[in-house]
Amino acid sequence: MPSLPPTKSTLLRVKKTLKFASEGYDLLERKREFLVMELVHHVNRVKILEKEFLIKTRKLKKLYTSALLSGGLIGLMEKGKRVEYDYEIEVKNHYVMGLALPVVDYLQGENNVPFAGFNAGPALDKLASAFRDLLKTLAELAGVKTSVWHLAREVKKTQRRVNALDKIVIPDNRKLEKYIQNILEESEREGFFVKKMIRKKKGRR
Repeated sequence: MPSLPPTKSTLLRVKKTLKFASEGYDLLERKREFLVMELVHHVNRVKILEKEFLIKTRKLKKLYTSALLSGGLIGLMEKGKRVEYDYEIEVKNHYVMGLALPVVDYLQGENNVPFAGFNAGPALDKLASAFRDLLKTLAELAGVKTSVWHLAREVKKTQRRVNALDKIVIPDNRKLEKYIQNILEESEREGFFVKKMIRKKKGRR
């Protein structure tokens, strides 16, 4: 046991520490459960976006093949170089239990010069549109995957704190509380016995 004086004031401090640790354990356990739910939600979202990304990639390959057949590789490369397209990737923070999770948005620019401006035909228009659509999904997927990483790390950190309270802090303080209580009760019994003996001696006089 720690070298603490087994006094009533020490017992009071231990009881307060035990109460604080128990309340902290309950709060951290609720936080951990909520974070796990968020993690599961984000993992499911990743699966949906990955499937969506795969479908859009396959569509893009078909449109690319169609564009090649329409104008040839050289024509496609030359027309692609002349296209000016502005876009932005905006990253905002969404807070969950004090944890900042990134939300990535793909913002389409206004200075888009379509392929049709170079008389390239509808095949290249569809290809350009598919590329923009794929970028939007890719941006969201990057944000959600980053959130999964942050959530998983926070769940692990919270679990370590929960375990420390449950396996070390709370049991140790309960043992200390019982140890001090036993010593104080023993001291009270000894004091009562001494007083009883003193009264007996005084009664014999």
